[in-house]
Amino acid sequence: MFEFLLLTGLAIFAFALRTFELALFRRAGAVLILIITYLIAYFLTGSHWAGAVAVLGWFFLPWLDILTRIRQMRMPLDKKLRYRFPPSQDVFPYLDELTEEVEQDGFVQVEDTGWEWNEVNQFMRLFYHPERRMQAAICMHEQGNVAFAYFSLSSRSNKGRTYTTWNYPFAYTMKNSPKALLNRVPSVQTFGELLEQHQLFLFHHCLTIDDLKKQPTESMQEQLQLETRQQVDHNLSVGLITLSGEGTFRYSWRGCVFLWVQFVKDMVRFS
Repeated sequence: MFEFLLLTGLAIFAFALRTFELALFRRAGAVLILIITYLIAYFLTGSHWAGAVAVLGWFFLPWLDILTRIRQMRMPLDKKLRYRFPPSQDVFPYLDELTEEVEQDGFVQVEDTGWEWNEVNQFMRLFYHPERRMQAAICMHEQGNVAFAYFSLSSRSNKGRTYTTWNYPFAYTMKNSPKALLNRVPSVQTFGELLEQHQLFLFHHCLTIDDLKKQPTESMQEQLQLETRQQVDHNLSVGLITLSGEGTFRYSWRGCVFLWVQFVKDMVRFS
C-alpha cells in the first residue's frame, strides 16, 4: 500500500511540474517520471538492475518507430520542387501574418513552391532581399498527423558555400554537406530575431556583403534542388543512407543509429 501511495503522489507531482512553462520545472517533472519508472520496476522485482533497465527503456523507445516505420521508408534522391497552392487556413492559419512579418524587413515575395512524397508534404514561400543578398522562406512541413512551421534564412558566398539560419524545431535527420553551414536556433520565435541571429552567423564567419553572391530569383527552385541533392549525395558517401532502387534511398543501419541519437537529443531538449 505504501508503494502505491508513494508512486501515486510522485505521479501527481510530476504531472503538476510538467504543466509549468518554465523549462526547469518541466525538466524536473521529466526526471521525476524516470524516477517513478525506476521505482515501479524495483518494487515489482526487488532488483536495482531492473529499475535501471526500465529507465533506459525510455531512451530506446525511438527504436520502435525506427524499425517499424522509418527503416521501411523509401525517399526520392531528387526532390522536384514545383508551384504549390498555399495550405488552407485550417492547416496554416498564420501564413498571411508571417508573410507580412517577413515583408516588413524588406524581403520581397518570390514564389510558392514545395514537394510531396507519400505522406510527406512540404510547402515553402520564398522571399529575397537584393540589398542583403539573402533568401528567406516560410516553411510548412506535414507528415501524417504532424505539422509544424518554421523560418529559414540563407546566404550564399562567392566561394560556393551556403550559410543557413533557421528555427527548425527538431534535430536534423541527415548530415549537412560540406558546402552547407547550418545555424539552428529553435528558441527564436519571430522573423526579426532570426534575422539578427543570421547576421551574427555571417559576422562570425567574417562575411561581408561583398563576399555574398547575388541570387537570381528565377532560379531559386533549381538552387534549392541542387543543394538538397548535394546533401543526399554526402549522406550516401558517409553511409547514413543507401540506394533502394527506382530513384529512391533508405536509411542504412548506420543511419538508423544516427537517427536514434538525434531522437534522444530531442527527447532531452523537449523534456
